[in-house]
Amino acid sequence: MKRVWADIIKTGNIRTPLTWMAVVIFALSLLPILALAGVDRASGDDWSFGLLTHLSWVDTHSVWQVLKAACASVQKYYFSWQGTWFSVFLFSLQPEVFSHDAYWIVPWLMTGLLIGGISDFLYCLLVRFLQISKRDFLLLDAVLLLVLIQFVPYQTSAVFWYNGAAHYTVPLALAMFACACFLRYVLDYRKRDLVLASVWLTLLGGTNYLTAIFGLGMFLLFVVLFFFRDRRALFMLIPMTLETAALLVSALAPGNAVRGGPQYHITAAGIVRAIGKAMAQGAEGMWKFFWDYPVAMAAMIVIAVLLWDILRETVPRRKLHFPCPLLVILYLWMVHCAVYWPVVFVGGSVSDGSVSVGVPNTIFWVFILMLFGSLLYGLGWICEKSGGGEEKLRLPVYLSGFAAAFLILGICRLDLKNSTDYACYYYIRTGRAAVYKEQMDELTRILTDESVEDAVVPFIVGEQEPLVHMPITLDKEEWTNQKMAQFFRKKSLVAVPRDEWEAQREIR
Repeated sequence: MKRVWADIIKTGNIRTPLTWMAVVIFALSLLPILALAGVDRASGDDWSFGLLTHLSWVDTHSVWQVLKAACASVQKYYFSWQGTWFSVFLFSLQPEVFSHDAYWIVPWLMTGLLIGGISDFLYCLLVRFLQISKRDFLLLDAVLLLVLIQFVPYQTSAVFWYNGAAHYTVPLALAMFACACFLRYVLDYRKRDLVLASVWLTLLGGTNYLTAIFGLGMFLLFVVLFFFRDRRALFMLIPMTLETAALLVSALAPGNAVRGGPQYHITAAGIVRAIGKAMAQGAEGMWKFFWDYPVAMAAMIVIAVLLWDILRETVPRRKLHFPCPLLVILYLWMVHCAVYWPVVFVGGSVSDGSVSVGVPNTIFWVFILMLFGSLLYGLGWICEKSGGGEEKLRLPVYLSGFAAAFLILGICRLDLKNSTDYACYYYIRTGRAAVYKEQMDELTRILTDESVEDAVVPFIVGEQEPLVHMPITLDKEEWTNQKMAQFFRKKSLVAVPRDEWEAQREIR
């Protein structure tokens, strides 16, 4: 058996069964996530941001009027809460604006955008530019997506909660689509790719500041690298300028000062201090990721082995050049540190949990992408200088790399319980998903009953992770109570203990 595998590796066929295995495993890994789609429901900010658009849809059933209401929401929050204008526009179009049964689309939409954005970029980079085979692209794409989706720190804001995912997952997809347009432009020099890159980056400037900085950082790197190939790469400064303008519109919003409070000030000294602190937090966070996500790091070891084997064949054949590897890799990690800057600037810290849970998700995604980029560029340079390496190294590299990965997996297998699949599987297997769905269906029936003006509903009991439910309380003046009451056009809304609610129902 050992000789059979050795022969497979030596003949170069090892990546074919590995590709099939990776693609099948990745496809199966999506099933637990999508199995929760029918249980997923709106919560918290979904009701607030979707209020104007929902009422407009109920009254007119006009898409145009809904879009006008979405713009009105952007204007409202721009002056009263935050300047992230495109995120707010997306928030106002949460699925339950149009139907109380439409929220199931959120996990499908967010996983689809994540897969689409990453795959589009990798295809342009690996197949179109580096000209590796589609088989090898599928292999690397499947493993990388598995890491990005399964080990994201907070699955709720990544996949299941529309408001959180629209602010963090959608922007990452936009950044990846924009980077793919850049690569297509420098390969084909079609104006439509320049236009699309401009659109994606402009919209990105109106989302969360972390991903906006990431997008600018990647475009700047590409402009420098491709400028020496063809000066027409400088046209990509146009989308960068548009994103910068969009970002300034967002950053200078009066709502930012309202939300930040009296201590919110923009000063040159504060900006410089935040840069230093961001670099320190980024360096600390980088090493923390290696220790906190051992199974993900095991997968990255596998990616490193696969990349080496692919590049050792591709680099000499295509005579690829990887100049200034240390500078490029250092720059990639500076981009990783840079995404900490918005958090540090407002006095937050990723390590102490004083930020939105979507922030660690974005930082994790950027970390994995920068690690992949560092491996690709560093191994590409090694293969360029070594002429691809000797064929006899293939078996030792594969054996040692996969052995290290399986050793980490064996020692740190408990980390698998932190995966998205396990969280979904556990929630379904324990019956909590069925109970939550039953309770939320009951809640929706009460709130959509037009004969009820002052709604009294039972508490939603049980844990909801990886889903989210911001509870209705006993106090009708509570923010969640008020927003849900307005959304469903109730005079008031309160929640009471379930046994009390059932007793009242029996009396009636």
